[in-house]
Amino acid sequence: MAPAQRKRLLVVKGSFEHFGGGERDLINNLKAWSSYFDISLATLHPNDELIKNLDELSIPLYSPAKKWSYARGIVSEIFATSSKTASQKWRSMLASTEQGVGLNTVFSNIDAVNITSGMASLEILPLIPNAVPVHTHMLEPNRGLHTNELHYAVDGTPKHNLKLTNLLLSKQRKIDLKLARLASKRGEMSGNSRFTCDRIKQVYGVDANLLYPSINPTLWPLNATEDEDWASVKKEFDLTENNYVITIGHAIFAKGLWQTITKLSRSGLQLVQIGGGVTEKHREHARRNSVELKPLPRVSQATIRALMRNAKAMVSNAINEPFGLTPPEAYFVDCPVIVTNQGGFRETVVDGKTGRLMNEGDDWISAIDEGHQNRTAWSAAGREHIKQLDLTPETQARKLFEFMTPYFETP
Repeated sequence: MAPAQRKRLLVVKGSFEHFGGGERDLINNLKAWSSYFDISLATLHPNDELIKNLDELSIPLYSPAKKWSYARGIVSEIFATSSKTASQKWRSMLASTEQGVGLNTVFSNIDAVNITSGMASLEILPLIPNAVPVHTHMLEPNRGLHTNELHYAVDGTPKHNLKLTNLLLSKQRKIDLKLARLASKRGEMSGNSRFTCDRIKQVYGVDANLLYPSINPTLWPLNATEDEDWASVKKEFDLTENNYVITIGHAIFAKGLWQTITKLSRSGLQLVQIGGGVTEKHREHARRNSVELKPLPRVSQATIRALMRNAKAMVSNAINEPFGLTPPEAYFVDCPVIVTNQGGFRETVVDGKTGRLMNEGDDWISAIDEGHQNRTAWSAAGREHIKQLDLTPETQARKLFEFMTPYFETP
């Protein structure tokens, strides 16, 4: 039951420019959060989907007159350019925003702040008045600063000398550590999986609560809807039912597309990739392995459902995925799940019961065949597993309120 006295919560996410799982999850949860809080949202880079959802929910948006963008490139990373420009952009919003009202006014009319980590998010922290409690939802410690996965080219070779890279990123790393530790002093910090909580402890020395992402079943109906239109989808992309596997994620090395191509070598299966980023290197690697690689443009939610329902399996070789929303989503459309035995996948997949967790040297083709033969049973068990994890927006909203309740209670 929602609390009798509603509190005013400012939701902060640095940027929606890169529209990944964390951004989708945040948007998906706003309606449930609105049952507990009067919500407003601040970001340096809104996108059309965010604006549409905020309008539908009558949630105020605060953003700069000119959108902030991430400064890419090793030189920018060495000099912490993105962090500096993000801090400057947040500071510029204290007096006024694109919507007119400045953040100083907003801060004086809220009870708490929720920050979802990511590019440009934590940089707002020093500007939030000390009297305002802050909850930080840490999706993962910055991989580019605290691990090497993002410093590999798509084929797994280092982009630069790794020792030198880590040395040159020391300035940015210090900023990140300082902001994360400041966040822990300002209020509760949560991780989006047990794996992420462990990483937060390892990297920042901070104990974090567990606050899972959520799955909205209305976006993943058990039965195919009319707008999925599999006949048109298979014709447009030249696919054959159960003769392809699907992988979702931008085609950087950490998301595992290169390894997936290798695992499918000469299997006769088509490989559908959603998420962008495919290069000529990927295409050449696929040709050498006799894999028909089909990178798709950005497609609708209905098309993704149609693709997953008719795939032989959903596969992922992602390295230490913090949580990974694709396995739970696949369960709802009876798509077998075959993923690496790493990271958050270990929490959403029960090996041999809801899917397969693959170790080095395991036979992916046999696992895909096994999944196809057991797709109905595995998916049903997967849905039951997700039910036990309680990945609903309503549960997440309630837990968020419970984390913050001590800060609202009058001494």
